Amino acid sequence: MEKKILLSIIAVIFSIVFISFFSRQSTDQDSVLLLPELEEALEELNLISFQSSQPESLLTIKKEPEGWIVLEAGSYPADLNRLSGFLRELSQLRVLERKTKKEQNHDRLGVSDSLDPPARLLTMEPGNFSFIIGKNTGESSSFVRVKGNPQVYLTENIFDFEVGSDSWIDPVIIDVDPEAVQRIEISSSKRSTLSIFRDGDSSEFILSDQPANSKLRYETILDGMARMLVNLRLIGVEKQTEVILEDATETRFLLDSGEALTIKTQRIDGRHFLRLASDEKKRNWLYEISESSFQDLNKEMEDLLLFEGDTN
Repeated sequence: MEKKILLSIIAVIFSIVFISFFSRQSTDQDSVLLLPELEEALEELNLISFQSSQPESLLTIKKEPEGWIVLEAGSYPADLNRLSGFLRELSQLRVLERKTKKEQNHDRLGVSDSLDPPARLLTMEPGNFSFIIGKNTGESSSFVRVKGNPQVYLTENIFDFEVGSDSWIDPVIIDVDPEAVQRIEISSSKRSTLSIFRDGDSSEFILSDQPANSKLRYETILDGMARMLVNLRLIGVEKQTEVILEDATETRFLLDSGEALTIKTQRIDGRHFLRLASDEKKRNWLYEISESSFQDLNKEMEDLLLFEGDTN
C-alpha cells in the first residue's frame, strides 16, 4: 500500500516537472522577435506605409536622396527622431504568445485582410515586411498577424502608432543658436521698424532709437528676442499654392556668419501663419504657428519698454 502511495506521489511530481518544463520551453519559443530580419534591414528601408480601411488614412513615408519625406503631407520632411525610434522599436518587437490560426477568428481580433477597424496595415520595403496590427489587450500587448500568414500572435504593445501625416512630419521649422544672432529688425507697412543689435564690445543687445524717457521692462528682454528661433515649432504646414501674407510683418535676423534670415508672419481668421522667405528649401511652405510664437515675432517698441509714469 505504502509502495503504491509512493509511486503515486512520484508520478504527480514527475507530471508537475514535465508540465513546468514544457510550459517554460513553449514560453521561451514564443518569446522571440516578430520580425527577426528587420534589424539588419533597417538601413536598407526606403518605403514605409500605414493604412487602415479608410482610403484617406494612407500614409507613406519615403526615403529620397535628401532624406525621408511624408508623401501625403506634400512631400514634407519626416520627423527623423520619431521615425528612427519607431523602427528600432519594431525591430525589437517580441512575441509573447502564439494565438489562433483560424481565419474565422481574425475579424474578432482585428487582424483581418479587410482591415476592418481597428486593424492597421504596416508595410516596409524592401524586404516586404508587412503585418496587420489589431486590437490591444490593454496597455502592454496587441494582436498582430504577418500578412499572408494565418497565425495570430500576441506581442508587446506597439506604441507611437498613428495614421495621420501631421503626426510624422518634422515639427521643427527652424532652430538657430541665439549666440549667432547679431541683429533683429521687425517691420511692416503698418508700423515703424523695431531694431536691436549686439554691441561689439559687451555682446549685449541694444535697442535702436530707444526713447529717453524709457527703460527696458526687464534686463534680459532683448536677449529673449534672440531666442525666438530656438526650436521654433509648427502646428501645421501646407504647400503654398498662391501668393498670400501680403500684409505680413517681416522679421529679419542677421547672423554672425553673414547669413540673413527673413521670416514673414500674418494673422488670418484667428490663425497665425509663417513663411521662411529667405530659405530656398522651405520658402514655398506655409506654416501655422502658435499665438505665442506669433507674438514674439511681432513685438513692438511698447512691448519692450516701460515709460515714465508706467506702473505695468
